[in-house]
Amino acid sequence: MSGHTFKILVTGPYAAGKTSLIQSVSQTPVVTTDVVTSGEEAEVKSHTTVAMDFGTYSLDDEEVRLLLFGTPGQPRFRFMTNILKGDVDIVTFVIDAEARGTHPAAGVELRSLLADLRVPAVIAVNRCDDQAVADRIARSLGAKGTEAVVPCQLVDADSGREVVVEILLTLLNAMENNEVPVTAEVA
Repeated sequence: MSGHTFKILVTGPYAAGKTSLIQSVSQTPVVTTDVVTSGEEAEVKSHTTVAMDFGTYSLDDEEVRLLLFGTPGQPRFRFMTNILKGDVDIVTFVIDAEARGTHPAAGVELRSLLADLRVPAVIAVNRCDDQAVADRIARSLGAKGTEAVVPCQLVDADSGREVVVEILLTLLNAMENNEVPVTAEVA
């Protein structure tokens, strides 16, 4: 069997849990570009990503490798999302269920990404334990209904792994339906 390497874009609003997801599942040390926050952002969290986070997850002696690229969440760093989204195989959109004020802008971002990239997506609804609530939030963001929706608590590594399982299942489904991402590298 040939190996497959997939590029995963982990994106979403500020403080949604993108870095937490990558840190909870990466099997290699996570490369981060975190800096101390200032102003109003400091009231939410002490550090923030300004360029990207990067981690990896592998299965079957690296026969399947996921390269996890996390974007900054602040609008002023949106250009990094535009850089990182090139050649992605799947989008993992992280949204904080409790940060309802971020949902309208997050919906615009999600709809734009899905229209632009035309790749499968997984929506990780952080700080949520209820599938029905997670589904409702995903629909309110403008999800098309074909995306996997995962309620999760990304401070918990097991919950992060549940998101990875959905990423893998979504990729497998795309491959079985001959929708294999054209950018997926076969080793």
